[in-house]
Amino acid sequence: MRNATKQALSAIKREIDSLTSGDVESASKLFAMTAAIAANKQLASALSDRGASEDSKRALIERVFGASAGSAALRILTTASAQKWESTERFISAMQESAIRAVAQSTGEFEQLGKELGTFLEAISSNPELELSVGSRLGTVDAKQALVSRLFAGRLRNETLDILRSLLQVSDGRRIRRQVIWAREIVADQANRQVAVVTVAREMPAEQIDRVRAALATRFDRDITVSQVVDPAVIGGMRVEVADEVIDDTAAARLNNLRMQLA
Repeated sequence: MRNATKQALSAIKREIDSLTSGDVESASKLFAMTAAIAANKQLASALSDRGASEDSKRALIERVFGASAGSAALRILTTASAQKWESTERFISAMQESAIRAVAQSTGEFEQLGKELGTFLEAISSNPELELSVGSRLGTVDAKQALVSRLFAGRLRNETLDILRSLLQVSDGRRIRRQVIWAREIVADQANRQVAVVTVAREMPAEQIDRVRAALATRFDRDITVSQVVDPAVIGGMRVEVADEVIDDTAAARLNNLRMQLA
């Protein structure tokens, strides 16, 4: 089943890779389409039904979205619905991933989108009240989206805000911080890069970031985008997260290890 999902995502990505700057508006509509699918279990089930024909799904897509979505968004959704999915939830997640990839590909602003998602991540990391406000299960989605728009309009481009609003609206239960990291990894992967989240006690100068980037690129044999998160709790050193690998060389981690050895 994992292989089937991998093949499905690859098929969608091939469609997304062909997008150009002329597809930006249509690509951005994938967020609203994903939200509509996630909110309608019957629609989501019909589009992810492994036994339904591609023609019937295509007709359903045209009937529901044809009047409002551009050709790029329709092509991507049609391609996604034609794949074999292990569950409706995985199909919805793939659609959200597709929306993020499509906007990144059509705008070409991979680095800027990644930086701005990092800006939001730093903001909630340094402000627990803000993280609670947007990440708590309490409060409405509309209120959380309005809060993000009010606080970050002018600081973040519309495409970045679209990604954040989508993460707030279509959530799989993960904490908002983890969702933003996931979105940033998708943007980086679309640009054929890997994201390294580097957590430090105080902001690193540009030359140190360059050294860290070069060292990680050598280790992982791939272009690396460094996203810096400042957290005084680490005390010193740094914590590096690249995909599922964690390199924790913070003073806090070393102290904790020492306590465990002395216990």
